[in-house]
Amino acid sequence: MTMEAKNEVFKEKLKPYLKAKKREKTQILDHVCFATGITRKAGIRKFSALQRKDSRTQEGRGRPLYYTADVNLALKEIWQAASEVCGELVHPIIAEYVAALKRDDMWQHSEETTAKLLEMSEITVKRRASTFMAGRKPSKGISATKPSKLKELIPIFIGPWKDKLPGFGQIDTVAHCGDTLIGSFAWTVNWTDVATLWGSRRAQLNKGQRATQAN
Repeated sequence: MTMEAKNEVFKEKLKPYLKAKKREKTQILDHVCFATGITRKAGIRKFSALQRKDSRTQEGRGRPLYYTADVNLALKEIWQAASEVCGELVHPIIAEYVAALKRDDMWQHSEETTAKLLEMSEITVKRRASTFMAGRKPSKGISATKPSKLKELIPIFIGPWKDKLPGFGQIDTVAHCGDTLIGSFAWTVNWTDVATLWGSRRAQLNKGQRATQAN
């Protein structure tokens, strides 16, 4: 008999077993133990476990989920307020942003959710923030740059960024061209200070083929 079939036998006899008197309980126990092939002690433990189980909860295996959807939502709110930077930069400023949002009566999350968010590790924040960015960028964009030997000439720092003083930054170049590099579009260069999240931006117009033809 499979384990599933054994469980069904015990579930079927659970209510009569709980309502029965001592002698009747013994008879029911003897019956289910004979039918399932398990010992009496194991049968008693099985009935006790079924009695304690809440029928409204779903049975599951593995570790229970600690950082639930409400914590994920709170983290996403912080991530958006911080200009959607990477998780490594979000983690050190979570407490500061929560305090600011509470001060301005803009924090709508429970104390339990807030406590879980504040104790979230950096690796967990990075992992979850990456899913936020993936949701915003479902496909890889067009690359408008080429590998350059400048990387060999200019010192580049790639982390870790924790506890860095103001002055260390990340630079990103973006071509606002849609799905093609043909035509007129703007280039922007964004520099973000990792300690303060202060940013400096510059833009330049790229006069492409379509603009030349129009002139």
